[in-house]
Amino acid sequence: MRRTALLICAAMAALVLTSVTFFGAQEDTHAATSALVGKKVVIDPGHGGTDSGAQNSTYPSLVEKNQNLEVALKLKTLLEDPVSGGAEVYMTRTDDSYLTNTQRANNANDFKATFPGDYVLVSVHMNGSSNPAIDYTTTLYGKPRKDKALANTVFGSLSDLPAAPNATGTIATRTPYQFASGVLLKSDMPATIAETVFITNVVKNVGEGVLLSDGTGTRQQQIAEALKAGLESYFLK
Repeated sequence: MRRTALLICAAMAALVLTSVTFFGAQEDTHAATSALVGKKVVIDPGHGGTDSGAQNSTYPSLVEKNQNLEVALKLKTLLEDPVSGGAEVYMTRTDDSYLTNTQRANNANDFKATFPGDYVLVSVHMNGSSNPAIDYTTTLYGKPRKDKALANTVFGSLSDLPAAPNATGTIATRTPYQFASGVLLKSDMPATIAETVFITNVVKNVGEGVLLSDGTGTRQQQIAEALKAGLESYFLK
């Protein structure tokens, strides 16, 4: 009887060990499906505090600094997702704080110094124009050798955004270009400013302004998903 009991215990232990090994392997496989695993991303929501950024004249409550933060927080959630993301994310601001461009770059550099790793920086913005019919997406870079590859890759994913309802197909684009921003020039990592959409766009009750202010968060989520796809593509290269 004793020998039989020992054999049963041994069999059960082997079964438990096999189960643990199997499920552990499954979890590792899920995590490994994303090129973001172990990568470190600094998200910089543009503007903040007394610097409101662009504003939609038809929808006055639609202010860029708030929209940038909303998209940034959605992007953070996507990047940190344990199955489809796996990145470590640092935010230059998580509330309505005012930061200079130098402070934003310094914050990013401090993160890198404190928690070393493979970093990139994405500064989330929305564009503005006195012409409400204008809407396109683009990205900016500071130092070509440091930043241009990231800007181009993120731009490629933003270019797949569906157009606002006053147009068809995908959003219009402007080729990424060099821009002398302290966020880009003073950061110690590949960096880009993503001018995602024109917050001022609204024509005959359709356009980005309508999408961004409809209360569903759908457009903000689309933008965040495009940014995440761009970062994933960049780390795959």
